[in-house]
Amino acid sequence: MRGSALEQRANAEEGRAGRELGVVHDYDTHDRDLELLGMRLSRLPSEAGVVWRLSLPGGERVEAWEPGNNGLAPPAEIARLIRGVVAGKKLVLGPPLTTDPGAVRLRQLLEAQRLALLGHDPGIRLGRDADHLHRHRAAAARARALLRVTREYVDPSWRRPLARLLDELAAATRPARDDDVVLAAVRDELGRLEPVDREVGERLGARLGREREAARRAVVETLDGEQYRLLLTRLRLPPRPASGMTGIPLRRVGREELLRLVRTVERAAKEPSEQTLHGVRVALERARSAAELARVPRNARPLLAEARKLDDLLAAYEDAAAAERLLRAAAVGDERTAQAFVAGRIAERRRAQGAKIQKRLRRALKRARRHGAPFEVD
Repeated sequence: MRGSALEQRANAEEGRAGRELGVVHDYDTHDRDLELLGMRLSRLPSEAGVVWRLSLPGGERVEAWEPGNNGLAPPAEIARLIRGVVAGKKLVLGPPLTTDPGAVRLRQLLEAQRLALLGHDPGIRLGRDADHLHRHRAAAARARALLRVTREYVDPSWRRPLARLLDELAAATRPARDDDVVLAAVRDELGRLEPVDREVGERLGARLGREREAARRAVVETLDGEQYRLLLTRLRLPPRPASGMTGIPLRRVGREELLRLVRTVERAAKEPSEQTLHGVRVALERARSAAELARVPRNARPLLAEARKLDDLLAAYEDAAAAERLLRAAAVGDERTAQAFVAGRIAERRRAQGAKIQKRLRRALKRARRHGAPFEVD
């Protein structure tokens, strides 16, 4: 009976609080310990007192009501339940959860990237197909881009830890991806080598394969690590609006990123250096992420179609440049003259391939410029 009466009083107080003040305050530690475990601690003030509510992952709900001006800290019956979770950390007022359509859409896309990370995890561990690591990195890059294009509208305490973990993952997986690229380049060239060099090339490939296997094991250690598990958990946390923001304006985000892509392409078309081309690829990733978030305007679709083609060319160009760079490093650092000679020859061919791709990039940049004429969002 007492619980029933307390629940009725709490429900009445909640309704009264909503009518009187229209506000619910959520509390957590700075590290978001409660949210990470699927818990929510709320304080509902009213003129008659305060209702504290603890919601647990299994659906259980514990409430406590305090009269008057009390209730500046959780009452003992709730504090006792979360003592082990917060571990003595201070509880602070957090920004409210939001049902804004932009935030909901952002959460959906981040969840899609989390599932992609998980989906390619076994393939990375098996190590037979390099495409798993490539797609794993692509999912992490897409998540970073989503955070970047919405950074003005979301709570920094939600965004920054997630962005840091994604950056750390990118740094940890980059060496293995580079090894995949250079090993693929060597294997691709083996059939083109003269018989006298082919055996040496195979030995070079075997050595690079061993190096790549060591890099793969390092990636697996990262996937087994606490930081990676924390990343997967944080990707599930709902976005929270920044102070003073009510939501994420999808149309504005989409328009700003598409216009930024147009400007970046125009600069690169005038001077297609390695640095400006990398800037185009970053802008492409952000524009495509923003386009996923927002309703793409009809007159921007040709630009996005060209952007996808341009991204494929840029990826091939960066792979060729990475292969050349790593093969030249192998040639310089390897005391075995025959392998160094073959590595140098393959590096020259990768350089020639990169030059051909760059010529195609110039034409692609011009096409993208034409499709990137000023447009308005419908």
